[in-house]
Amino acid sequence: MGVKTYSDSNVATKYNFQRKAGRSLIERPAVFSPDGESVLVIVENVVRVYNIQTGDCARILETESSVNELVAIQFPDNENYNLYGCSDKGWVTTWTWENGAVLRETKLPIQLGMKVLTFNLLDSNECFVTTAKPDSKYIVYGLYSIKTGEKIFEFWDTKILYIENMINVAVGWCNGDRFAAITNGTPKLSIQNLNQPHVKQFIINSNKIRIMSVAAHKKENTVAITDALGRTTVFRGNFYQYGTNLAREVLHWHFLPSIAVCFSMQGSYLYTGGMEKVLVKWTVGNLANKAGEKMFIPRLPGMIRHIATSNSYIAATLTNNSIVIANAQMRVVSTILECGGLSPAARALGFPLVHHARLGGLLLGGRSGHLQLYSTTTDKVLYNIDITGLNNIPPLRHNLVPLDTEVTCAAVSGNGSWLATSEYRNDGVTYPEERLKFWAFQVKNATPFKLNTCVNLSHGGCRVVSIALSTKGETCVTAGVDQKFRIWKRDNTTQQHRKKESWSCLTACYYSSGIGQFLAHGVMNHFKNGELPPRDKEHPYVFEYEGKNDIIKKMVNIHKENSLLDEISANPGIKKDVENDMGGVAISQDGSLIAAWFGSKLTLWDTHLCNLRTTLSHPALRPKGVHVKFGNKDAAHYLVCATEKCVAVWSLLSLTIKWLVSISATSLAADPLSNKMALTTTNNDVYVFTPHSPTPILTQKRLLDPATGVFKQCAFGSCSGDDIRLHVVRNDSEIYSLEPEQSSEGRLEVLSRRNLPISGFSALLAEQRLSEVRPAASADVSALHTDALAHSAMSQLLSAAPHMIPPVSLLCTSFLHHIAGHEDTEPAAAEDNDIMEVDLSSDDEDQPTTKLNGPYAPKTTQLWAPNYEKVKEKRLQKIVKEPLLNLHETTDIFGV
Repeated sequence: MGVKTYSDSNVATKYNFQRKAGRSLIERPAVFSPDGESVLVIVENVVRVYNIQTGDCARILETESSVNELVAIQFPDNENYNLYGCSDKGWVTTWTWENGAVLRETKLPIQLGMKVLTFNLLDSNECFVTTAKPDSKYIVYGLYSIKTGEKIFEFWDTKILYIENMINVAVGWCNGDRFAAITNGTPKLSIQNLNQPHVKQFIINSNKIRIMSVAAHKKENTVAITDALGRTTVFRGNFYQYGTNLAREVLHWHFLPSIAVCFSMQGSYLYTGGMEKVLVKWTVGNLANKAGEKMFIPRLPGMIRHIATSNSYIAATLTNNSIVIANAQMRVVSTILECGGLSPAARALGFPLVHHARLGGLLLGGRSGHLQLYSTTTDKVLYNIDITGLNNIPPLRHNLVPLDTEVTCAAVSGNGSWLATSEYRNDGVTYPEERLKFWAFQVKNATPFKLNTCVNLSHGGCRVVSIALSTKGETCVTAGVDQKFRIWKRDNTTQQHRKKESWSCLTACYYSSGIGQFLAHGVMNHFKNGELPPRDKEHPYVFEYEGKNDIIKKMVNIHKENSLLDEISANPGIKKDVENDMGGVAISQDGSLIAAWFGSKLTLWDTHLCNLRTTLSHPALRPKGVHVKFGNKDAAHYLVCATEKCVAVWSLLSLTIKWLVSISATSLAADPLSNKMALTTTNNDVYVFTPHSPTPILTQKRLLDPATGVFKQCAFGSCSGDDIRLHVVRNDSEIYSLEPEQSSEGRLEVLSRRNLPISGFSALLAEQRLSEVRPAASADVSALHTDALAHSAMSQLLSAAPHMIPPVSLLCTSFLHHIAGHEDTEPAAAEDNDIMEVDLSSDDEDQPTTKLNGPYAPKTTQLWAPNYEKVKEKRLQKIVKEPLLNLHETTDIFGV
């Protein structure tokens, strides 16, 4: 068996590690451009400008100074040609909107250690900024000059409690003075007059229910707030005379806390949204005939975090890392989408990462019940594939954590023709929902996959932890928490003279009894006995802030909250049995063997007979195996397995460990097109290796700080030659790519195909046909033209693809002589004598004048007769004296 080795003598390829997708679009509200044709989104430290109609990123605005994060961007009301933005450290940047150039950068005098929370423009000269330290108890806010950066006034008298990620500020007008309305997740609304610092007021929400967000009218004395009960309250009048000259209007449709509110540009409408995933449009202006009218955009793919408006459009920022843009008639126009937006249940149950070579993209988790197809070429999300086909289930007041049916595992066959997915839902009350689905790949359709087979309760209601598909998509193996793995076969049947493919379960395999954990499932026992967990009638989160465990604060930041995973991942009522817990499963390249983890025991099973062949164990593999992969190509006789503490390679020929390395692996991937494998570690290291040797081919140490997130999944991408292209996912949404560095030396010259012929050989024929219709000329001129055409034809022939070149036997000897660099050594007199000789064969010397035969050959009156004996003698002498081809020069030309 031949083994492909990687020698150190080869030139080392440089690799670049960069983030491709997964940046958060939803940390800050979007802003519409003055012309209403674009929407501006803050993405970390840059501003992306998206076209509203197409949803494509048109340009990116960057700062000149290095900033960590942008807090806010805004266009002043009195001018439309400059954009202002502020960073978390107090750098205010002014861009020109037409060309995106940085006009000015100003540093605000922010104290050391303070972080800017909000930034609101009063006009093109002044701004209102709130700041706080991470460990401070109260926030600090004041007025600053944008042009000079000096502090105009700082408000020290008012004490507003600092609650992280819950500070909201709205700037409006009241009796001709500017004011700032501030909320912090408590029942208190603070109103601060910015022109008269001593004038301020506190408004307590009715029933002392916590205020979630605030919005101010742009022209009138009007403020709107939303609270934790789902109500929207509109205040009108003099805010500084609370109780006497202040009118209150309550709008109540939301059942759950509403966390976003915004007025329209003219103030006649109010938009609210929250955890129900519904955008509501209220009529609150002077339209008497439409007072109290509501319009809805239901079934949005995520909770609404921010709302922005323009004269023609509304932008709703959702927790699934997308922005939905709708028109004034509440019809969705476009969607700006980025990878990410996983729900807490999806993060707890796990999410897939699979590379589909035929589609040229990655299949990874998305919003609830969906898979995203991310194109690695265009860096865009091409499809949102609905796997579950179910509507979202809204949370309840006693449990705000959403528990929708989530996609837990996915696998693609080696040829890309089949996709297998599993979905699961367990709320701890009803019987768990669990399904296994098989999808057939289709080329010409709106979606790339079509549902072929759906199996309800494929593992009796227990979650599937691993799926493997064979190379040709004929066999599938699924492993569940019921300590069993099932073998599925694809069958071809004929129904009504039509061939139909479907999947069926061949058998279920287990190492122990396989039923103990299933019977000890507490949820199932509660379901059978009719026992339901008690529910609290009162909900403390509606009235009081609960500190670090505040559920509303977690729901507002649900896209990056990890503490909600404990209850879901605990899987209540299940008895832990690590000794026989199922881990990863894999199918060999030829489809004859199945490898499955049962605790610390790695078992091998016959795919066709469905019996246990052998058990592989080692003390270093305890307590539990996690990943397992078969080698490919010349490493097909190796089996690579990984636990939380080590990686081992087994030889299937001798059933012994070839090598073992102590390492904390988080994921393991195998390249289906080569013998390479890759693994990631808890320290964010990446190793690419072959099972033949423990020495890695490529090592990348600590690519990112583990404190910010650990690599959880990896997959090989399509690459040419021995290069490596690896995709890794961190923090459930951030996609990074490790790919070869592009250099100018290896690039091919881009040629225009407009004037090129079909092939190099057709170019040669075209020149010959063209020469037949040319007018007769003198011998010297004709020879020059023929030489030029010959050189051009040969250069095109040699530059053509090998499969387009005709066989050597069809090429004339003179052409081969010219390729081999042969020079005629005969005297000139002999050439003159040979001009009149005609050789009917194609093996004679290249004489351009004798090639002009046919109907367009020049007329001559000289009579001649062929002398075959002389030609034969001359040919034999040339063969004896010189070889037909110079092998050394031919080798250099063709690279043999």
